[in-house]
Amino acid sequence: MYDSLHVVAPPGEADPSWHIGRDGLFSDRQQDEIFIRAEWGVIGHRVRQIGLYGALAFLSATFTDLSVLGPTAVYWSLLVARFGILAWGLWLARVGRAKEVPDVRRVATALLGFELSIMVLFLLVVLAYGGSADYHSITALALIFAGYAYVPVMRREAMWVGGVFTVLFAFVVWTSLHFDAKYVNIALVLFGFANVAGWQIAVSLSRGMRLAWLDRRRLEQQAQAAQQARQRAEQSEENLEHLFDASPMPLVLVRVADSRVLRYNAAAKVLFDPHDLSHGDVFTTDFYENPAQRLQLLERPQAEGTVRQAEVRLKTVGGQGVDALLSMRPLRFAGEDCIVTGMVEISAQKHLEQQLRALAHTDPLTGLQNRRGFFAMVEHALRTRPAGQPGPCIMLIDLDHFKQINDRYGHPVGDEILVEFAQVVLSLLREGDVFARMGGEEFCILLAHTRASQALEVAERVREFVAAHPFQTSAGVVRLSLSLGIAGCDAPVQSIDRVLSMADQAMYRAKQGGRNRTELYCD
Repeated sequence: MYDSLHVVAPPGEADPSWHIGRDGLFSDRQQDEIFIRAEWGVIGHRVRQIGLYGALAFLSATFTDLSVLGPTAVYWSLLVARFGILAWGLWLARVGRAKEVPDVRRVATALLGFELSIMVLFLLVVLAYGGSADYHSITALALIFAGYAYVPVMRREAMWVGGVFTVLFAFVVWTSLHFDAKYVNIALVLFGFANVAGWQIAVSLSRGMRLAWLDRRRLEQQAQAAQQARQRAEQSEENLEHLFDASPMPLVLVRVADSRVLRYNAAAKVLFDPHDLSHGDVFTTDFYENPAQRLQLLERPQAEGTVRQAEVRLKTVGGQGVDALLSMRPLRFAGEDCIVTGMVEISAQKHLEQQLRALAHTDPLTGLQNRRGFFAMVEHALRTRPAGQPGPCIMLIDLDHFKQINDRYGHPVGDEILVEFAQVVLSLLREGDVFARMGGEEFCILLAHTRASQALEVAERVREFVAAHPFQTSAGVVRLSLSLGIAGCDAPVQSIDRVLSMADQAMYRAKQGGRNRTELYCD
């Protein structure tokens, strides 16, 4: 239904047609470049993160190369290639930090090349490692999903990277790795699902960003047109009524003295009262979920003369929440001070933003908060902590000898243990505690408003329960023990890095002390 979109052109320019194709991009390449330049604040941030974190993550795998290949010629060749990707990623990170994109086509080509180089080097690593196809397939699926879900699509060719990579990986598996018939059936389903679902995700994200941008353009242009029409109307009630009826954007006229709604157009009726539930006088106080937000908005037209694209949370006559962008302007109508408000509903966009935010803050294996999500929680705890109060209290957890478990039973069994471990610990925590996976077998718990003695009780409860718990896996029962470090409980902490460093030192003492124990950080 959105394959063809038309946007009103600025004054003095011809009206262009903005078409969004089936791949979620504008059909006209120049139009897509205009969009990328306009939204570079968002797209550039993602390019910077992909270049920086993607390159660093890929470089960190050199330790695995060394443990698998040893200091061979192949290892040194892969190391040089990984540093080349690091340099490429750092260049992308620098470009992403710029306020404006210098050359859209050049950056788009560089981003596509960066993505391709990572996947090609991964295939070379697979060839160098050899072995079973099961292990390499997990990383391949992760690369496919990451490419579709997080890399911004700046060129149409990028939509085919996942499919081409899948074909090349299948060729490498067929010619160089060990696999059986069962793997083939499972791989066909998983890689097929990854590409189909990933394509749909990429198209949905690209389409959603472009539709949201077109909506903002329409809002600005319609608001400008409405403002010019109101000026020409010279406070004429007849012309104002015509403007209300003709505008496709919801418009509401409110009397300042008592917040009574004097007029609203058909679009506003459809948005707020589609089932005709309201009777009698209507007041704006009935449509704000947060009354304080309404009071703040009413003060702005008096001080600033106008309000442009204020994001608010409203509600319909039936009580359903609605996210909207509001533009407000004071005027005189029928001899009284009034405010005319135009709005655009952005509920779908906000829902998409929430989904993306949740995806960025969630560990895909365990469903816990990931490192980024945990840092956000700690920052919130620091901001909301009463002055002079200690904390936040951090508990760092490491699964003892987990590498040996992976080496003995395989990574799939290790993943089963991590998933069950996350559920076990969650069942032992208190309401309000935040549990996160920081990476690998390292986990972290945020204990808000907790003293050292209480933190030790929680830590020991977790440690003892896990040590006694039989972890049921496809390879049989596996036993675990934990090394725990606690910090930040009885003194105010000023930074996340500081409290994590203290907890890490305490956890290191626990390991040095024989593992399966808890240590509290002491200066």
